[in-house]
Amino acid sequence: MKVLIRQVGLLVMFWLLFFLISRIVFYICINSLLSNVPLDLILKSLYKGLRLDFSMVAYFMSIPLLLICLFYLIRKKAIILLIDILNYIFIVIYALTAAGEACLYQEWKSKLNMQALEHFINPSEVFRTASLYLTILFFGLSIAYSFIFIKLYNWKVSLKKHIPLSHVTILSRVWKIVILLFCITALSVISMRGGLQQIPIQSSDAFFCTEPIANDAAVNPFWHIAYNIMDYQDHFRENPFKDFSQEKSDSITRSLYTIQKDTTIQFLTTKRPNIVFILLESWSASTVKSFGGDDFAPFIDSLSRKGIRFTKLYPAGYTSDQGIPAILSGYPCVSRISVISQNLKSAKLPCINYDLKKYGYKSGFVFGGDLNYGNIRGYVFNKEFDLIKEEKDFGNSLPHGKLGIHDEFIAKEFLTLLNSTAEPFIYSWFTVSTHIPYDYPGEKKHLVDLENDYINAITYSDHALRNFFKKAKEQPWYKNTLFIIVADHSHFSHKNLSPYDAEYHRIPLLFFGEVIKDDFKGKCIDHVYSQLDIPTTILKQMGLDKESKQYIWSKNMFNPYTKQFAYYSCFDGGGMVTKEGYIGYHHKLNDLLANTIKDKNPKLIESILHLGKAFQQSIYEDYRLK
Repeated sequence: MKVLIRQVGLLVMFWLLFFLISRIVFYICINSLLSNVPLDLILKSLYKGLRLDFSMVAYFMSIPLLLICLFYLIRKKAIILLIDILNYIFIVIYALTAAGEACLYQEWKSKLNMQALEHFINPSEVFRTASLYLTILFFGLSIAYSFIFIKLYNWKVSLKKHIPLSHVTILSRVWKIVILLFCITALSVISMRGGLQQIPIQSSDAFFCTEPIANDAAVNPFWHIAYNIMDYQDHFRENPFKDFSQEKSDSITRSLYTIQKDTTIQFLTTKRPNIVFILLESWSASTVKSFGGDDFAPFIDSLSRKGIRFTKLYPAGYTSDQGIPAILSGYPCVSRISVISQNLKSAKLPCINYDLKKYGYKSGFVFGGDLNYGNIRGYVFNKEFDLIKEEKDFGNSLPHGKLGIHDEFIAKEFLTLLNSTAEPFIYSWFTVSTHIPYDYPGEKKHLVDLENDYINAITYSDHALRNFFKKAKEQPWYKNTLFIIVADHSHFSHKNLSPYDAEYHRIPLLFFGEVIKDDFKGKCIDHVYSQLDIPTTILKQMGLDKESKQYIWSKNMFNPYTKQFAYYSCFDGGGMVTKEGYIGYHHKLNDLLANTIKDKNPKLIESILHLGKAFQQSIYEDYRLK
């Protein structure tokens, strides 16, 4: 019995060591993100999550401990083999989780979660979107963790080398095992729930500061993903955001859309222009000079000075499967939720291309990659685009990267499709080259120290757009076309901003074309708007008031009475931007992580925070019941 208890203790220490090593490796993997994280917070995070670690140990050991008790009773070696197999499985699962989180965090700045796992419905999509470095890192870490810790387990922890089969009377074994079972059950339950307190342990119990990276490192990755999976399922039964009564939340939210007068300033010269959406994958406003960023996209910079540019525009979410329905359907999102992942829900959304069908518009959606990504294929088919073309539809003759066909080659195909389409038309081109792994052809220069590959990809895609517009100007349909150039979401950039900061999320939006009145060409609009506001704005310009009323989460940006605000979301929080400033918050922290309100006016800060919290609650309730 003493030997058995000793080996159980070693198993506990084994798991705690595994968790500690994985935290250290996690920090090594995301080293480029740690420039603003104090060393003392990094060191504290190595032990601040111990309660969660012990909880996770209890879950991992619950079945093996029961089998150990059974072995002590009947002394069958097959039970020891079964215990070892179970622990091997747990080691591999934890290795995959820890490695996956270290890789995911570098791109999404988030812990592994259910939204990320949903992409594994199409595994090829995941590995196509990952860079070669991240792919090698994931498999390398997974194999290294599994090999090293299975070896360590066999050397020091496995019972097969340490439990003697000496004779002990059955009566002695029974009373000892009863005591052992009682102790195991009590300690396991206490450890699983994190102590004797009334409320069981939550991931936020590991939070100890306002630095998201340090908090994320402290939270055990497998505990987090297991809880997240269960919590995700509960979200369909209950709204997780309950800051107000639902009636009050909806009232606050609808007040944001209340206008004194329904009117529109007309910037178009025609009611029925062709419409071309160019959806820029992951473009941040920080990369375009005319949008307040640096000069990495000179063509879009020059183009924006001839159209209408919006310099304070924010996306609804942080992934493409959130951004595309936000742009085309005016539908918002909240943390970890994408409406188009659920086909039955996305089928109920309005969509600007569908609304224009009755007016003779032909529609198309073109993407150089795989539309399985985020279930975008389900969405575009639900919205009945007349033509849908993705990577597989273009054949193998065009140069491919890991993720799809590079922008410069799809630009030529897109132009050909537009030339063969009868007017009027509404077409969308979703670019691909500015998504990791950035394996576009051509030279990569050292432009910045942080996110250099991403910045080079922006420059490459910008050049592809230059060539597209050079050829487009020669086409007969060009003079009657409104181009809407907008990012689907932003991206971590050389500015090294926090995902909770609104500036991290700010994206470019440009209306461009000869159909714009001369008085508006070169106009810069610095009012606060959302990506969601595009459908209503365009439909109002076209005089389609009835159709615009379907977009209840969208505002008319050319109505002087429209209220200025934009809600943005990130994995574990969100923020609200108003003309007075913005605030950003984490769902499980009381302190704001971003705050630019003038004079730090407490009442104004509280008011804007209430707007953000009410908005996310109402959005989620609408999503849940849709």
